[in-house]
Amino acid sequence: MSASDKPRDRAGPMLTAAKLWRRTSAKGTEYLVGRLGGLKVLVMENRDRQGEDDPTHVLMFAEAPPRNAGGR
Repeated sequence: MSASDKPRDRAGPMLTAAKLWRRTSAKGTEYLVGRLGGLKVLVMENRDRQGEDDPTHVLMFAEAPPRNAGGR
């Protein structure tokens, strides 16, 4: 069975919403960043995690600078 013949999730096919790049902050923290239309997308480790039931990462959005403004 090839990859294209495998059964899909009941919700339907997976779609790429954004492409992300790994970055490292000045403090050495790794995070993922990309764009989703006019939004800047960040995936960061949850530093406020208190226990196993808390999420390991958080998804954040910010207004993205125009592409011609030199932003990433």
